[in-house]
Amino acid sequence: MLTVALAMAIALTFGACTETEVENGGTQKGLMPVLFSAGNTAITRSSSASYMPEGSRFVCSMFFHAGASDTNESEFAAPVADVNMTTAWLKINNATGNAVYWNQAYNDDNVTTDKTTGFDVDAKCFYWQNRLNHIFMALTDYNKLKTQDGTDDTTTGTLKLFPEVQTQYKEKYYLAYDLKKGTKTAMTEQPDPILAVDTACASGGTAEANRVKLFFKHQFAQVQVNVKGSADNSAEIDAACIEKVELLGVAETGYVPYCINADGTLSAATSAPINLDDSKYTKTIKANPYGSCFNMFVCSTPVFGYLKSFECIAFGTLQGIRITWRETKDTTSEKHVTTFKGVTNLELKSGTKYIYNMELRRSLIADVTAKILPWDMDDTDYSADGTISDEN
Repeated sequence: MLTVALAMAIALTFGACTETEVENGGTQKGLMPVLFSAGNTAITRSSSASYMPEGSRFVCSMFFHAGASDTNESEFAAPVADVNMTTAWLKINNATGNAVYWNQAYNDDNVTTDKTTGFDVDAKCFYWQNRLNHIFMALTDYNKLKTQDGTDDTTTGTLKLFPEVQTQYKEKYYLAYDLKKGTKTAMTEQPDPILAVDTACASGGTAEANRVKLFFKHQFAQVQVNVKGSADNSAEIDAACIEKVELLGVAETGYVPYCINADGTLSAATSAPINLDDSKYTKTIKANPYGSCFNMFVCSTPVFGYLKSFECIAFGTLQGIRITWRETKDTTSEKHVTTFKGVTNLELKSGTKYIYNMELRRSLIADVTAKILPWDMDDTDYSADGTISDEN
């Protein structure tokens, strides 16, 4: 049987994955390659979920037990020892979520692909290292599924696909995302990191029989606010009367883990709290005691029955929803600034969509209904035919 050291050496030596498989999980020239399918998350692991569309891209890290005497109860050396972590870049190459290994820049020019697997023969490829548990953690940006590559800059709020670039926050290892609005004009321009993590082990047989199925989940939250006039017509407003909706107190920086902990667990996405003692919030606090403010994006089409809908990706602690509106269609009419405080200290959860339906009545918010839903189970869809589940 191949030793761990030899297995690692072979796995790092062979870039292409064309060897013939043998019974003990190795190959004639190396080890059995790890194959992936990718879909969005589901309520349960046995439920089905849409496939990622063809052309989507993601980065994946593999963690494994490298010690000769290791067991599944042994700690992983991550994130300290890079020998226990390798990184590969993959893309979806068909309508059923199959992932192929690709070059880091996602350059399709002058690429030689293996005729059997479709892999870029020069790309890094994962191999099963032993029969113990392996952990696979995949990450990408949902809003850049087909354009993301390994050269983006996190300072602009995009996902950088280099695990070597570390942000240490609360003694954990995260990628930082800028959640401020800046010059963005739509929610689709915001960073929307999605992450999948799965623990699997090679059970022998063929590479296909050991295929890893990745189910991705949004790491931040989505907030939607729908606004209309009240049923008593005390405020005769139209869409133009509703000028803006703002989220108060939400985080300006969100953090998503890129590396597992030594015990094999994964830290949850988190955010930097708004520190009201920070001098940079001095001017903001005068207009907003919660420090931060996010002016939401107007939806191109409002939800049926409402005059105007607003949306954005947010995280952290929501302290209030502020609406600026005029009481009549007359542009010179009195302007109202009304804050709904029923959300004070609401900790926004990853992968969750918060919907607030509001009615406006003469200088106040007359009625509010709230819905909290799993983000992945609404109309967020990878738009590909077919489903992926642990059973197929």
